[in-house]
Amino acid sequence: MIESYVRNLIGQVIGAVMIVAQTSNIASPLDFGQSEWLLVANALWASLVPVALRYANKKDPAFGLIAEKAATEVSKKITTASKKAVKKK
Repeated sequence: MIESYVRNLIGQVIGAVMIVAQTSNIASPLDFGQSEWLLVANALWASLVPVALRYANKKDPAFGLIAEKAATEVSKKITTASKKAVKKK
């Protein structure tokens, strides 16, 4: 979940920097003042929204509330299949 948040955060921050720079007519983020960085800081909470939505989605077996249960079931099937493969040899 943290990796997903970080990926979203990076994308949101880059997008926010570009939008603020273009709308403020500032050539470089190095020239941003406090107000511009506060606008970019909104990306911190905005990037959490997609992660929270995936976490709450009960139909998403790879991520979210049922991910642990799904991972346990998949692990059991893989273990069973590998044991059967060893017995056949």
